[in-house]
Amino acid sequence: MEKDNHKTPESEGLRPFPKPITLDLPSQRPKPQRRLHEAEQQIPPAQDDHYDFTPEPEKPKKEKPKPKPKPQKSTGKGYFKSVQKGYNQRRPREPKPPKQKSPPKRREPEGPRLGRGDRLFDPPKPKKPLVSPKIKNIFKFWSIGIVAVTLIVLILMSMFRHNAWAVYLDDRFVGYMPINREVETYTVHNDAVRHLADSHAATVRVNETTQVRTVRAPRTEIISASEMIVTLSQRFTYQIEASAIYLEGERIAVLRNQAEVDHIANELQREFFDPYERNIVATFEEDWVVRTVLANLGDLYDQGQVIQLLSRPSAAVHEHTIRDGDTQGHLAVEFGTTIERISYLNGITQDAILRPGNTLLVETTSSILTVRTVGEITEMEDIPMEIEHVENASMHVHDDPIIITEGRDGRQEVIWQITRINGIPVGEPVEISRRTTDYPITQIEEVGTSTRTINVR
Repeated sequence: MEKDNHKTPESEGLRPFPKPITLDLPSQRPKPQRRLHEAEQQIPPAQDDHYDFTPEPEKPKKEKPKPKPKPQKSTGKGYFKSVQKGYNQRRPREPKPPKQKSPPKRREPEGPRLGRGDRLFDPPKPKKPLVSPKIKNIFKFWSIGIVAVTLIVLILMSMFRHNAWAVYLDDRFVGYMPINREVETYTVHNDAVRHLADSHAATVRVNETTQVRTVRAPRTEIISASEMIVTLSQRFTYQIEASAIYLEGERIAVLRNQAEVDHIANELQREFFDPYERNIVATFEEDWVVRTVLANLGDLYDQGQVIQLLSRPSAAVHEHTIRDGDTQGHLAVEFGTTIERISYLNGITQDAILRPGNTLLVETTSSILTVRTVGEITEMEDIPMEIEHVENASMHVHDDPIIITEGRDGRQEVIWQITRINGIPVGEPVEISRRTTDYPITQIEEVGTSTRTINVR
């Protein structure tokens, strides 16, 4: 069987076909694409001889030699511990292999997948930096300068500033005060309220609340705790627990405290005191009530004004039926007025004759308060002595008695209770006690009993 010879142009004596000309242009090269499952395999060299993008093999890292263990010195704690240490020894663990870095992850191809021999790579394009190196150097220089200046400013501020308490009154800044252990034992708010109450001599109700915060404050603006208390008390808006006087259910005056009310009551009662009486107990006939109320400083009364208001007599006009023997002078004395006032109110002359049965307008004056006083008066009275007679027959009846033992009167102390209304006694005095201070001495006299007559020539 003859061998089948393949005929070619060269064997037939013809000129061979020219090879096609291919241009290696970047635009004609396909985009680099690869398969995901071949990411871990070694990439074969590219057909293009101009560039070789095969990744370089990683250089093994040099392991640092382990330091030799230092020989342990003997502690000399005894044979038992050394033997126990030998029993507790374990097999040394095998060193773990060093962790190898995982190969870099490759991006998934965006276009269609190609075959194994169709891998082509483009040279990596360098990224343009956002900021030029000159600008980076300038920025680094200025940033270091800014940091240095900031540090210097902070150091200077720390030298001229100190830790302090910033005091706020309902979120309104009041001032700075130093932080002191003595100040921490009490609150600034309570001390300011107490200072305000002492200055007004009354209980104070403050409307605001005080807050204290720790801050860094300039040294020149920090004030002492005592100055802060005074400043805070001046910023308060407050009301005083005052004492209001009610007379017959009507509010008469508002005073600062109970002490002022007691002072006014004593002054009103002393106007009707008798200087010779002692142990005086004074009361008001009217309904005198004192209640605690909240009042502003502008609503308070002065003590002198209240005394003048309550001690001033009030005038009232009423009709009086004329009786037999009534005259304008008698009526003026009886009602505490004047003849001129009676004649002016009735439109008559001062010499007019009053007829019984007719009515007459009379003005009476009376005080707002009726003061009842009950006091004691002490009086000394004599106790008459007793006389004892001794009869003498030799003496005539009409002869003067002869004092044998001279006697003396005694003394006793009597205490009377007197009730007055507005200084005028009411009723009879009541005897409380009677005590003898000096007992009397009996006097002995000799008297005659003879009635014989003697003729003298």
